[in-house]
Amino acid sequence: MARRVLIVDDEEAIVEGLLSLLECEEIESNGAFDRLGAELLMEETFYSVIVADLRLHTEAEGLELLDAIRRISPRSRVLTLTGFATFELEEEVLRRGSTQVMRKPAPAEAILGAIADLLAEVEKMAAEQEPLDLEQLHVGMRKLLHSIPRKRYGLSADEAEEVVQQAWLLFLEKRELIRTARPWLIGTVANLCKRQIGASMRRRETFVSDDVLAELPDTDIESYDDNIALRQALDSLSEESRTLCILIAIKGYAYDEVSAITGLPLGSIGPMYLRAKSKMRMQLAA
Repeated sequence: MARRVLIVDDEEAIVEGLLSLLECEEIESNGAFDRLGAELLMEETFYSVIVADLRLHTEAEGLELLDAIRRISPRSRVLTLTGFATFELEEEVLRRGSTQVMRKPAPAEAILGAIADLLAEVEKMAAEQEPLDLEQLHVGMRKLLHSIPRKRYGLSADEAEEVVQQAWLLFLEKRELIRTARPWLIGTVANLCKRQIGASMRRRETFVSDDVLAELPDTDIESYDDNIALRQALDSLSEESRTLCILIAIKGYAYDEVSAITGLPLGSIGPMYLRAKSKMRMQLAA
């Protein structure tokens, strides 16, 4: 399923700003400045997430848009932005189909994070409802599954083949119990690799060494001598955020590859990475 986001606001600057942010995150998006424009776009294309201002010229028009979304695109998730809503009005907005209400002004990172969460929710539902095609799954996953033992764990081609085949055998044995095949296969291959090179080795130590830390770009450090501070900054992150920084900044993986390796939804990778880098910068500046 394509990840598409529709931005609806009567302020052109807000629409253009959010579209630019989504473009940086490689998320397909479109914008409308009123209810009618949004309805036309929804009739042409499915948008997984719709971000809409409650007051589109008038409050009534914003509520009418929610009714239109429920009628035209009921599977979409809706993030409503408002700076004026009372508690009673927020309840009305949720009753009419909005998934989440966010107060304006809101930081860009908060909006991106909310969009990522909603995209992940839609993707998860789609994955659970999609029938499994084993042949297509095998062909589509072959290159990625082999890259994990080779690139991440330094195993030989023969060792990688053995690990991947073992993962497929386990998958076929437990197929009826597995809800989402791709993340399960990726996680299983990674676990088998770690077992082969030493189950006692901690994941962070597998990824991070002093030599690797010295290669980390985009941290605003004048000298790479201060590896202790950099390690402390990484340690301040959650395990998921730390892994994202290392895979993207050091290993050079693309967002879709990181999503496949970690099992995290693709739409959440960019916002999580941005938040992690921001936290690291604050830690290093302290």
